Amino acid sequence: MEKANMPDSFTNEKHKEIPMSEANPRYCISYTHTWENYYRMNRDLYKQKMLHMGAVTFILLMIVGTVCMTADTLQLLGWGVYCAAILLLGGLPLIWKYILRFQFRRQQVNGNEEWNYVFYNDSFTVHTKNTIVTRKYSDLYCIVESADYIYLLLEMNHALPVPRDKAQCDTFLLSLGKQRKKDRIASVLCWLYVLSGILTAFYGMTAARLPYQWLLQTWVYVICAAMPCIWIITIVLTGVSWNRHRISCVQKTGVRIVLRVLLFMLCSLLILGLGLFDTVFIFDRYPIIKNDNGTYTEHVDDKYAPFEYYLYQSQGPFFLKYLRPMTNANDTDPTISESEWFSRMESNNSTAGKLTTEYREDPSRAFDTSVQDAEEEKRRIGALKIFDMYFVPQGSTFKEHYTAKGDRYFVLHESNSDIAYLQYDRDSKNGNCGLYVVFKAIKSLDGRWSPYDTQMQNIYAYEYNTGTIVKSDKASWSDAGSEEYRTLTGEL
Repeated sequence: MEKANMPDSFTNEKHKEIPMSEANPRYCISYTHTWENYYRMNRDLYKQKMLHMGAVTFILLMIVGTVCMTADTLQLLGWGVYCAAILLLGGLPLIWKYILRFQFRRQQVNGNEEWNYVFYNDSFTVHTKNTIVTRKYSDLYCIVESADYIYLLLEMNHALPVPRDKAQCDTFLLSLGKQRKKDRIASVLCWLYVLSGILTAFYGMTAARLPYQWLLQTWVYVICAAMPCIWIITIVLTGVSWNRHRISCVQKTGVRIVLRVLLFMLCSLLILGLGLFDTVFIFDRYPIIKNDNGTYTEHVDDKYAPFEYYLYQSQGPFFLKYLRPMTNANDTDPTISESEWFSRMESNNSTAGKLTTEYREDPSRAFDTSVQDAEEEKRRIGALKIFDMYFVPQGSTFKEHYTAKGDRYFVLHESNSDIAYLQYDRDSKNGNCGLYVVFKAIKSLDGRWSPYDTQMQNIYAYEYNTGTIVKSDKASWSDAGSEEYRTLTGEL
């Protein structure tokens, strides 16, 4: 943390004789080195840098926290990083003041000390209790002007505070032409860093944690979409600030040109990436309409989508929970579950027309087909009942698929790394129940998985006549399972 070095830095200085041509001083000024003056000097010179450092640390921690929030196993760590960033941002001024106080006490062993400045035409001297230091004006690093002091910086972090007399001495020192350029963008950048960090954390707490098939509330979506725009503005102003106040200080022309080219390339790459991300984020959302009963309708204007309308309901202030597809824009009843909706859709299909056609061709075939369809529907209803009872409360969403052999299965959870699904396996030994297995498969790097390379998670039994559902707590067929499961199924 930057701070100004004070009188103990003079102890190694050797006395330098004042040239005879400068025997007559132009101005003499005294300064008392107290804690208040020491703190004021560091505040005038380095407060902006301290705030800038705190804002940069804050935004870096927010980025780390957001990255952690994208992984299910690291979300607790992400929350911890967010809390640490907030505590650091709020406590940094106190930490900085404590460090300055410790530094001052270490320097001031014998109490406050008086400094006497003597200014000549080409140089000046500083008389302290034990040292006399002479410096030429041409050797100064820079001069910083504040309301009460003019600071002569011998080096970047080595400052001499000269009290202002509001008269000729001030005019003389300021006429030396070594004033440091004010970075007017710095204060704006600090606020932009903090704002960018807050928006990044907000994205991590909402969009990065969005459950599968859920949507963001409209106001949350707008804020998340604005986050990359704020980042782009921050990057542009940071590049301008670095070019004007950092790179311009490099003396070698070749190095300065290389640094500016690298800075331009880095900023351009970041801006391009953020712009692409924001474009995809904005256009990846379909129109959302709020219905009279408080539900929300998503209108998917895509000819490749399986359904045109989807129904959602509010789930807290941030999310819209997915309910089911919709028959049309007026199908907004939130009490109909997804499994019930699919059952109704399937029952409404023209099965009678299909059977009539088959009966004309082959009456025996029509009977076999109807029996087979009834068996399939019975098994499907069992899977839907299990899904509603055990997996809907966990936030799972209904997604029906078929294997290459035509076997039906229901996806319960899917990510880039794995997939979990429910599938009918066989009837129980007593013939009263259907047995359904939850499998989990690990995906390869290209996202593929095989039903032959899965791990059994659990087995569920559905009694066809009564609709009773029992969880076995079996991870393999050889496990005994619960007593309730064995009684219902007759499985040993």
